[in-house]
Amino acid sequence: MRDAGDGGSAGVASSIVDDAMRELMQRTGDGVLTVGAALAATATLRDAADQKLFELVGFAREAGASWSAIGEALGVTTQGAHQRYGPKASARTANGAS
Repeated sequence: MRDAGDGGSAGVASSIVDDAMRELMQRTGDGVLTVGAALAATATLRDAADQKLFELVGFAREAGASWSAIGEALGVTTQGAHQRYGPKASARTANGAS
């Protein structure tokens, strides 16, 4: 399995999330950086990223990617990828459950 933080990508991702959090707060709130506003913005970004992962896994499966390849790309086991992003999980997510 690949560690999602290899090669300094965790630091880069953190910086991108910080920038996106500030941008989201400016666009949707009063632009004042408070802990509560930062938490809410970051939770919104997490939910959007999670939805994007479901979409991308769906595209990967349609293109013929194996659960093993998807798991490796996500840094989880084959079983973990299937449980999290498989058909039953996708149906739960589409219905608003997590």
